[in-house]
Amino acid sequence: MTRPFWKLLFLIGLISISCQKKDNNLDIKITKQTTGFGYQIIKNKKTFINQPYIPAIPGEQTFKDSLQARKTAELVIKKIGNSSFPRISVNELDSMKIEYEIQKFQ
Repeated sequence: MTRPFWKLLFLIGLISISCQKKDNNLDIKITKQTTGFGYQIIKNKKTFINQPYIPAIPGEQTFKDSLQARKTAELVIKKIGNSSFPRISVNELDSMKIEYEIQKFQ
């Protein structure tokens, strides 16, 4: 009677392990730039994405602080985990309250 129970328990364990989302081994490294901060997404100890500037913003504007860079990098990792393209929009930056300057053309 207990033998089928253990077999069933073992089978349920195998199924739950195989259905879990695989860890994509992505880490965040905040980088210090001359005028602020950027980030890198590290995969298997190698640079996967190097983002020294705020994405979606024209020009080369850095993040004002490391927390804003980290917030944006976390969103990129979340998008990669959801198998979507890790593009960041201006609307997403605004919703995360990322500070940037809009450059005016003359």
